[in-house]
Amino acid sequence: MLSALPAGVDENLLVGLETPDDAAVYALEADRALVASVDFFPPLVDDPEDFGAIAAANALSDLYAMRARPLFALSLLAIPAGELPPEAVAAILRGASDTCAEAGAVIAGGHSIDDAEPKFGLVAIGLVHPDRMLRKAGALPGDALVLGKALGTGVVATAIKRGMADAPATRAAVRSMRQLNAAATELLDGHEVHALTDVSGFGLLGHLREMCEASNVSARVFAGAPRLLPDAEHLVEEGCVPGGTSRNRASLESVTSWADAVPETLRTLLCDAQTSGGLLASVASEDASELVAEWETAGYAASVIGQLEFPTADRIRVEA
Repeated sequence: MLSALPAGVDENLLVGLETPDDAAVYALEADRALVASVDFFPPLVDDPEDFGAIAAANALSDLYAMRARPLFALSLLAIPAGELPPEAVAAILRGASDTCAEAGAVIAGGHSIDDAEPKFGLVAIGLVHPDRMLRKAGALPGDALVLGKALGTGVVATAIKRGMADAPATRAAVRSMRQLNAAATELLDGHEVHALTDVSGFGLLGHLREMCEASNVSARVFAGAPRLLPDAEHLVEEGCVPGGTSRNRASLESVTSWADAVPETLRTLLCDAQTSGGLLASVASEDASELVAEWETAGYAASVIGQLEFPTADRIRVEA
């Protein structure tokens, strides 16, 4: 759909519609650039405060994926007027405000509308030094791929909506989605990182595909390497697969080869549409293990999930 928009011409626009990056970047001065992104969606969980916190963490993640420091945010709220209790709306806003405060940012305003289905999100604004900025392009053959969170939020959220997720699985998914990627970004310092993105709606393999295409490389992924949320595999077997996950998998078939031994549950989870997922970093191979250890110490479910290679016919090869 964005292809219908005319490309903006501005020498200060460092990142815009011409690339599939996580946020727009606009140069203010030689050593400062503004980073902006927006994201919002309907409730994924029952608790309104969790919903607000997850929506905020998800929006801020786009800034962290560009290595930016959040400054402030504007809220986007759609509610069915007269139907959603005021205390529920207050809880959504409180969850978002607390998450922004944790990130060192503030919600400075926003806009609300009457809508049949509740929705919430943020316009997130941050700063980055142009020389420190990381993008999806820049990954090199031989790099290791490091993932910062467990997979399965789309599957568990679908199970929650259907009343099929137990309390431990729900708590683990909520905890993962509320977790900011701030510390993960800070810990990149001192490591040779060539490209960076975060895993969200297109799933792990969908965002990896964007990185590979932007960098003109191919990827080899080890299916069992990414960490998984508790009960995620079982819930896939029970049919808790969101439509976005199925669409992701279908869109990747033309560029992905699967080893016969990779089970169907893992094929689905590697394509699962994530909310507030982990960072995906293309890192010099000698730095990968240390970065994973640092991320784990900071509380992330991190793992080395594959490596990059010179371009081949298939952008992504998934091995058992």
